Amino acid sequence: MTLRSDHLWHIAVAEQPPSSLPADLASVQVGLALGLPAIDTLVADGTNVGPVKYCLTHHRLVVPVEADTIHRWRAAHSDCVPAARSRNCAAGGYRGCNGLWVTRPSTDRAAVTPADALHEALSLARARLRKAPGPHPRLQGARCA
Repeated sequence: MTLRSDHLWHIAVAEQPPSSLPADLASVQVGLALGLPAIDTLVADGTNVGPVKYCLTHHRLVVPVEADTIHRWRAAHSDCVPAARSRNCAAGGYRGCNGLWVTRPSTDRAAVTPADALHEALSLARARLRKAPGPHPRLQGARCA
C-alpha cells in the first residue's frame, strides 16, 4: 500500500492522535483511494488540515471534524460518526483498527479539519474517480488494418 502525498507530514505510530483532539467532535471515515486525494487537495488549497488517522488494516482514513457535522453529512462517499466511535475506522470484522496518525508540520496545528471543505474535496475526488477515462491520446485517430 502506498500512502502517497505531495506534501510534508509528521507521522506518529500510535493509537492516540499526536495532538489533543477536542472532546466534542465527529470523525469522517472514508476509503484511502478517495480520502488521500481529497486530503492532498485540501493541503494544496491552503486549508488548515487537522490530524488524520490512516487505518492500515482496513485501508481507510479517519478525519476528525466539527461535532455539528453528523446530522448534515449525508454523503454516499463516506460516513460521519460521533466522538465515541471516532478513534477507529469502524470497518468491522474481527481485525481491529491498526493505524498511524499524521499531522501537518506547523506550529499552529488545526484541532480538526473543516467539515465543509472536506466534504467538497471528497465529492470532487469521487467525481474524478467516476469519470470514464477517454481514449488514450496515442490511439486517437488510429486505424486497425
